[in-house]
Amino acid sequence: MPDPRDPRGVRYPFASVLAVAVCAVMAGAATFAAIADWVDDLDAPAWGRLGFTGRVPVLTTVWRLLVRVDAETLTAILADWLCSRVSAPPPVRRVIAVDGKVLRGAVLPEGRVHLLSAYDTSTGVVLAQVQVAAKSNEIPAFAPLLEQVAARLGGLAGW
Repeated sequence: MPDPRDPRGVRYPFASVLAVAVCAVMAGAATFAAIADWVDDLDAPAWGRLGFTGRVPVLTTVWRLLVRVDAETLTAILADWLCSRVSAPPPVRRVIAVDGKVLRGAVLPEGRVHLLSAYDTSTGVVLAQVQVAAKSNEIPAFAPLLEQVAARLGGLAGW
């Protein structure tokens, strides 16, 4: 994943800050402040395992980095990683569930954030998600979502 920061003045490894954000969200953090609190609550050995030496990033550092990360690329990388980690037995019926949700508390200048997601029901992994355009509905976003799913799975035959 490309680092969006200027190399001058980088104090924390990019992978470490992303790992902290992912781990904190998986632990229940829902805000930037909660992510920063989660990092502060870790002990020094945990900081070292995450790649930090001596200091950890504060709230504003985490926020400045995460708002600049390409969300689609990060979603694709995390989905690939999750798919490689699960070893569910092949289901009798392979099903992909598609559902749209408006993210509570997330607002862009053009309105609220609405995502359409594709979910593998046998493994519990979100395979892909796309943002629904403002003043639109989920129907136009369905085809791009299926294209992402087909690319990730190598096709949709048998699903």
